[in-house]
Amino acid sequence: ERRLITEAITGAAKKPLVAIEVGTWLGGGSTLHILRALEQNGTGHLWGIEADRSIYERMLANIRAAAPTEISRFTPQFGFSQDVLKQWKKEQPADVTVDFAFLDGGNNPREQIEEFELLDPLMPVGSQLMSHDAKMRKGRWLVPFIARLDNWESQLHDVSENGLFYAKKIAAQPSPASLRAAKRNLFRQACQPAEIAASRLPSSVCSFALRLLPKKFSRNLSDGKN
Repeated sequence: ERRLITEAITGAAKKPLVAIEVGTWLGGGSTLHILRALEQNGTGHLWGIEADRSIYERMLANIRAAAPTEISRFTPQFGFSQDVLKQWKKEQPADVTVDFAFLDGGNNPREQIEEFELLDPLMPVGSQLMSHDAKMRKGRWLVPFIARLDNWESQLHDVSENGLFYAKKIAAQPSPASLRAAKRNLFRQACQPAEIAASRLPSSVCSFALRLLPKKFSRNLSDGKN
């Protein structure tokens, strides 16, 4: 997965100038490899978003220690992705574009859809999007949604149990038919009973219900494994 992330950046026809990562975790995985790839290119900057305060602080320390040179290409952002992305856009020039995005945030599939909706208008033809946990619940909505849009070419890399999704923008806008197909499928997925319960019930209730189930079944249901 890290090799594929690195090659997407170093092998891009137009070297990425603006990169966004949602969910840095501790910084030693995708964050570090994105920074090293940008450094190898000799250009580009990464904005990394993390919503967990304790993880955020540890991530900063890890990046400072592991990437003392590359850290000049990094701006950490604390908060929920949707809020951070909206604020980030306001702070950028009106013509800002995003050349590379890596989505690896929360476990709710709706989050990746909302992140994509915020980023897609900023991503020009040739830009690249990748997401982690593509075969898990996290990616259950985004992967088929983008796969149905004919202005993106995409591939699900089956390189791990979790899966890595890759997409490249090949046209500015999707055809009306492909957009309708993507939205219809998204609606069907959102109407599944488990997803309705997860979106309507308090997280404490969902957590309590999961604790009542056998551990293996509970984990599979939460992660979205088949």
